[in-house]
Amino acid sequence: MPTSSETNGKRKPAPLPATGFRWQPWVLWGGVSVGALIIILAGVGAYAYTTAGTTIVRGVTVASVDVGQKTSLDATHLLDQRWAEFSATAYVFQVGDKKFTIHATADSGSDTEVVLGLVDFDSVAAVNSALSFGRRGNWWQQLRERTSGWLGRQHEMGTVEINQAGLHDTLTTTFHDLEQPAVNASLKIDAAGDATVVSGKTGMTIDYTTGIQAAVQQARHLKAAPIILQINTDEPDVAVTDALNNIAKRDVGPLLDRAPLTLSYAQTTWPLKRDQLRTMLGFTGTTAEPRLGFNVTAATTFLNGVAKDVNIPAKNSRFEVVDGKVQAFQVSQIGITLNVDSTIAGMQQDLIDSGLSESAIRVNKEVPLSDTVGTNDLGISEMVAEATTNFKGSPTNRRFNLTFGAKLLNGLLIQPGEEFSLVKSLGKIDATHGWKPELVIKGTAITPEFGGGLCQVATTMFRSALNAGLPITERHNHSLRIRYYEPPVGLDATIYDPQPDLRFKNDYTTPLLLQTNVVGDNITFQLYGTKDGRIVDIPEPKVYNKTAIPATTNIEVDDLKPGQQECQKPGHPGADATATYIVTKSDGTKVTQTFQSHYRALGVICRVGKKAATPATTTNTNTSTPAVNTNTTVPVDTTNTNASTNTNS
Repeated sequence: MPTSSETNGKRKPAPLPATGFRWQPWVLWGGVSVGALIIILAGVGAYAYTTAGTTIVRGVTVASVDVGQKTSLDATHLLDQRWAEFSATAYVFQVGDKKFTIHATADSGSDTEVVLGLVDFDSVAAVNSALSFGRRGNWWQQLRERTSGWLGRQHEMGTVEINQAGLHDTLTTTFHDLEQPAVNASLKIDAAGDATVVSGKTGMTIDYTTGIQAAVQQARHLKAAPIILQINTDEPDVAVTDALNNIAKRDVGPLLDRAPLTLSYAQTTWPLKRDQLRTMLGFTGTTAEPRLGFNVTAATTFLNGVAKDVNIPAKNSRFEVVDGKVQAFQVSQIGITLNVDSTIAGMQQDLIDSGLSESAIRVNKEVPLSDTVGTNDLGISEMVAEATTNFKGSPTNRRFNLTFGAKLLNGLLIQPGEEFSLVKSLGKIDATHGWKPELVIKGTAITPEFGGGLCQVATTMFRSALNAGLPITERHNHSLRIRYYEPPVGLDATIYDPQPDLRFKNDYTTPLLLQTNVVGDNITFQLYGTKDGRIVDIPEPKVYNKTAIPATTNIEVDDLKPGQQECQKPGHPGADATATYIVTKSDGTKVTQTFQSHYRALGVICRVGKKAATPATTTNTNTSTPAVNTNTTVPVDTTNTNASTNTNS
């Protein structure tokens, strides 16, 4: 029997589903997962935010050392240990078969201030930086930083500083004999004026920049592995072409026929006669566009002789206080220095390109630091401040240098508003300018360095400026504690040509006159001017983080007999110091400066002659406790190439 739905032969439509939206299972599960993830992240963030306490946030590293979740004290001890291990290592730079070893943390362990450290690291500052992560900025930044560590992200804090300029100077001095600069094609002209083109030469230079960058990367991780410096080909700017032969035939003869040509300065002239001129000609420009020009080497040699008649040293006006009155004992003088490069370029332009018969010598003028003024206009009426330091026990050359430096500064006038630079005031520090060297360990060799005594001058100048209440614009402490400047700890200053410097500004309304005096074992600096009612307060510096002198470091070398030692003594304890400097002006305004000083500990450094290799010995079965060896030996030549950093790759 047919159903009702089939009545009349027609199929009835199925009933419509109930109205309303149904969630698909995957949508429900996705929503639950996202919600759970949000809850988990919120929980992690809340936990990370509320549980940091006084420890460093998780995921923070310093010099690749994990310091997360450690207290500042534990982190400092860990980093100091890692730094001590690194301090016993040495960088080995190699070009071909020639190797040079330089200690990672110091070039000198002497009792002088000539300490050219390569790498420096302040564990306390690094830990403070690490501790600030997750605690800086607003709450949202703190939450993001604290959460990221828990989610596995690493954050490197703190810095390891490397003296890149000093390293570059050391490497170029060491390997310069291996470099051969390219030589341009040149001219050979006989007495008759016939010119022959001489082929140039391809040269070889060393890529110091890549090697230094490799050292920087190693220092950031407190590691030191051998570094191979890359050798680059140096092609000449001007190579032999048919164009050079054409220039030699076409242009040399007419130029020689115009001789004599003339160089001039002021009322003096120097003739370039035919025979002189033909020895100075060469090519300039490029291989594609060569021109007849001057041979730079030959022209420089000639101009260096001319410079003896042109150059005039700059002189500062100098004054002294005699019977309470200021008197000038040296008038100022503008310095004149022949600019060789500019003069050669001018000779090219005037004598060759423009066809003139005369070219003016180009010079640089140096304005003296203090110009001559009338003594009645100085407004100097009294001594404003003074400072004295003691240098008892200093070696002969150190005594000479600090006395010489004091003499150079005596009588200088510092004008109102002028920023005083000690490095600039002392001038070039080398033998030519009257300074004497001291022996320091540099790499694996003991070599003379100029500068012993300079920092006695700097420290005395720094303290006299402080006592005068002057704003200090640049000051650097020594990397080591030096006995000449203590007590107190934390009020020393170091300088070196050209950096670091000691600078301060004269914010008095009158000039300040510097008077220096060396008597016995004391050096005294006095500043004369007119007092303006300011009051200076320099409390005793706070000294903390004291560390003992580390163990002796032995560096094995080949230039001493086996077992022979050369040591720089004594060692130096480490410490940190904070000095606060408060100046109260006459109107009651207070100006405060804080000087932070970090002194790293350094043990005695000894160069030790390598001992002959000994045959292998049998295993010692003695169970007695061996004596502890407190010396750390650093070999010069490292043969383990697996750990090396090759900058050629």
